[in-house]
Amino acid sequence: MKNILKKAYIKLGIMLGFIESRSKSDEKKVKYKIGNVNMHNSLVDDLIPQAVTIGENFISSANSMIIAHDASLYNHIKKHRVEKIVIGDNVFLGAGAIILPGVNVGDGAIIGAGSIVTKNIEANTVVAGNPAKYICTVDEYIKKCEKRDVLFDTPDSFQKYYLNTLSQAEVDEFQEKYLAQIKNSL
Repeated sequence: MKNILKKAYIKLGIMLGFIESRSKSDEKKVKYKIGNVNMHNSLVDDLIPQAVTIGENFISSANSMIIAHDASLYNHIKKHRVEKIVIGDNVFLGAGAIILPGVNVGDGAIIGAGSIVTKNIEANTVVAGNPAKYICTVDEYIKKCEKRDVLFDTPDSFQKYYLNTLSQAEVDEFQEKYLAQIKNSL
């Protein structure tokens, strides 16, 4: 009975114009340009996604955002600021990071978790913070990780993760390898 009332309420709301009707195909449309996606968890601007271009092999973590508009002036002058965002190839966007309007991110850049990107980022650099600031080059970051012995080999099958075809057994295998390596280093 509850479901029938809910459906009737929604249909009535759509008929009266209080609820916007959306088809499932509308929700799935990608309205921004994006290359071959490895792992994409970003919320991309839903007001003007056409102002966002993302390159090949993009990887983004949970709760990251790419926002090409700024509505802060709407209450004052009834206008939105809209600027294009271009993200290069092989870019990593950390958890909770936000890219703001008008930013260009160079190829191979790494953006740390929680960063707020307000300015352009050079290719093959690591940035972090609020606002995001240059930390080092990607090569320097790799050397720091090697020196700290925190890089772990992944199974060849792990490439499937970035194509969203990795099985749970393969994830378990990676986790077991990691735990064994940590245990052996103690």
